[in-house]
Amino acid sequence: MIGWLRRIFPGQARAGSKAGNTRRPDPSEPFIINLYDDRVVVHRPDGQREEIAWDVLERVVVRVSDRAPWAGTAWLILIGAPDSGQGCVVPLDAANHAALVERLRALPGFSEQKLDNALRDAAAGKSRSDAICWKQGAQAQPAADGEHAGGSDDAGRAA
Repeated sequence: MIGWLRRIFPGQARAGSKAGNTRRPDPSEPFIINLYDDRVVVHRPDGQREEIAWDVLERVVVRVSDRAPWAGTAWLILIGAPDSGQGCVVPLDAANHAALVERLRALPGFSEQKLDNALRDAAAGKSRSDAICWKQGAQAQPAADGEHAGGSDDAGRAA
């Protein structure tokens, strides 16, 4: 997983490493999400493209961190089956993010509470443990009224 994230964010893994021929992201250019019946495609500001087919999606993780390149927003990490080699990482301020979140919320057992807690922490500038919002085959477990997960939603290290 770490190798996959290094490919997604070249030059971020080690101090002083070179990003090669990859164009540096322009903060004024957004990530762009395209949704299809069979997959989601993410176009990154550096010109790279990521995609994952809905039928290989195994986990949806939300990350809030104060470290680059994650700082400043909540990120969704869509993780495919290990043998698929597919996955996407997208900030929750990407173009068309609302449509992606709506599609993810429709997944059986998706944890709205974990996503809401992460968004609240990101808005407050806090860092938190990764939280698994959805996992293939997991059953929905409604939270008790007034229950808040805080920063204890550990995803077991998505990266």
